[in-house]
Amino acid sequence: MTFRELHRSGFFVLPNAWDPASARLLSTLPGVPALGTTSAGVAAALGLPDGQRMPLATMLRAVAAIVEFSAVPVSADLEGGYGDVRATIRAAVDVGVVGVNIEDVRYPDGVMWSADEAADRIAAARSVDADLVINARTDEWWSGDRRFDEGVARLRRFLDAGADCLFVPGLPEELIPDLVAALPGAAINVLASPTLPSLESLANMGVRRVSTGSSLARLAWGAARDALTGVLGGAGFGGLAGNLSYGELTEALDGRN
Repeated sequence: MTFRELHRSGFFVLPNAWDPASARLLSTLPGVPALGTTSAGVAAALGLPDGQRMPLATMLRAVAAIVEFSAVPVSADLEGGYGDVRATIRAAVDVGVVGVNIEDVRYPDGVMWSADEAADRIAAARSVDADLVINARTDEWWSGDRRFDEGVARLRRFLDAGADCLFVPGLPEELIPDLVAALPGAAINVLASPTLPSLESLANMGVRRVSTGSSLARLAWGAARDALTGVLGGAGFGGLAGNLSYGELTEALDGRN
């Protein structure tokens, strides 16, 4: 099943990788049909904060390495699309991605584009490659405004401009059914969080895709921090007994070809 078909046929979880090792480990798990990248995770792995602060060339090198190590198709988180969105999309396609995530936020100031401006950028992305799956993200619910009608209006504009999937981080869980009803037939992408209902419940609501965002990267780094904190605090070395052995990691990376 192609990446585009995944968005038309039902429901799936899209894990987000942040480096080649995470790409290989996550993409070889049963039930993972595709990967995304996470801009926050990629940036942090390079010692940088999120928010389109790494140069586009740096981002693309990281995405290319993830594509190389992944056993499944990869969609790239391209944040706000950088300056020239057409050039950004062309460069991403050249490194082998099958989809992109584009935000309606302008960097470096973090202000949301107007609905017209954001839709124009999606249309520009669509003009580059008809087969690319475009996941259009709105920060309407993350911006603090949380205006449901305004968010729906933006998302309709994005669909009209050529978006294939609509990403709504920050949308309260109780509003998911309302959003699905307001945009019949649209592929809705929600962000994973500990408060989300079960996968079965989300599928029954009409959600098509759940992205893990930077949560897996933060979980990995948090586990390392907490384990070392325990060692330094005198709790012994038991916290270093992880569930991924040296042999498993080596085998996964040796078998990538």
